[in-house]
This record gives sequence, C-alpha cells and structure tokens, in this order.
Amino acid sequence: MDSGWYAFAEMCQKEFERCTFQTDLVQACGGNEDIACAAYFHLRDDAVDWLSRSIPSLGGRVPISLIDEGHGDEVRHCLWAFPC
Repeated sequence: MDSGWYAFAEMCQKEFERCTFQTDLVQACGGNEDIACAAYFHLRDDAVDWLSRSIPSLGGRVPISLIDEGHGDEVRHCLWAFPC
C-alpha cells in the first residue's frame, strides 16, 4: 500500500481515539488498525455495519470478506476514495 494511505490512516487515528468500540472495530477489520481508523473516520457508529454490507463501489462485495480473503487493500482504496 502507498505511503499516502498510511499518512491518511495516521490522520484518522486522532478521530479513532474517540471511538468507544475500538476493539470490536479492529477485530472486524481482521486486526488491521489502519482500516479500522479510516472506517471510523468516515462512518463513525456505522463502521462495523458498513464492513458487513455489500458495497457497490467494491463490486457488491463485503469488506469483511475481502479482508478475510487477503484483499484488505481493496477496502483501503475504497475508504481512501471517500470524500473528506
């Protein structure tokens, strides 16, 4: 993954510190805290639910499934493309 992503995820970390369900969210993200931070940054309380839904911009695939199958970068790209 591109270094720009990690800079973005680091920026999201400040918001993630406010998350009251960090452990659950990181677990839903397959242990990928960078994905959890970005998901919370964009989706707040809907982050875990979003990870479990079919997402049109991911070709109808489910983010959790992609992460579990080793395609976390697709989820990262999707989250990175969200407008800030």
